[in-house]
Amino acid sequence: MKTAVSSCGVAVAASQEAPMQAICPKCGGVVILRVRRLMANSGNSYYWRHINDDHPCERQKPFMHFHGN
Repeated sequence: MKTAVSSCGVAVAASQEAPMQAICPKCGGVVILRVRRLMANSGNSYYWRHINDDHPCERQKPFMHFHGN
């Protein structure tokens, strides 16, 4: 996700200046700031991700949900 909530309750966009941890605006769970390198322009893409990969929050992309058989 691109936007989370800081510990002060302020919306914060995922960026280099963002804090390392924030709160998911949908479920209130803890999210961490992640970065991936873009190949097209050698830049970086910042995003928030739940600490727990198995977290059922709807803000995560459908492919991020893992279903046990």
